[in-house]
Amino acid sequence: MDAANLHLIARRLRSIAFTATGSTGKRRFPPSEYAVIEDVALHPDSSIRDITERTAIVQSLVSRIVARQREHGLLRTAPDPADGRRVLVSVDPVIFTEVFKTRGREPIDAALAAELPKLAPAQQKRIVELLDELAGLIGGAGPESRDDS
Repeated sequence: MDAANLHLIARRLRSIAFTATGSTGKRRFPPSEYAVIEDVALHPDSSIRDITERTAIVQSLVSRIVARQREHGLLRTAPDPADGRRVLVSVDPVIFTEVFKTRGREPIDAALAAELPKLAPAQQKRIVELLDELAGLIGGAGPESRDDS
């Protein structure tokens, strides 16, 4: 495994994750918006620059997404007490629950079938097993590991 293949796999997994979560629930997000919201959920009180660096989405798009989602009540912004020129972004707790603790709990079986239709059901099941094993090895770094309730 080299870094280039790792990036390709990560991109494919992101697509499967988006298919599993992006078309469920009452809110639907394009992948770039979901990536920003997810990043802020993982890293509350982040600056636009921090979000940009972690998501690899250009700063102007991150700023537009934050502004749009703030208007919709999904994200909150506040001045950085340490540097008044910066804005810190966080996810509304209700949205966090809806997006990550509700929609994020959906099984990925249907998304795998949609994204990888040429694979046999046994192969899709094996992918789920391998992903479960990988998650166990690298740890629960996702938003579900936070306990906001």
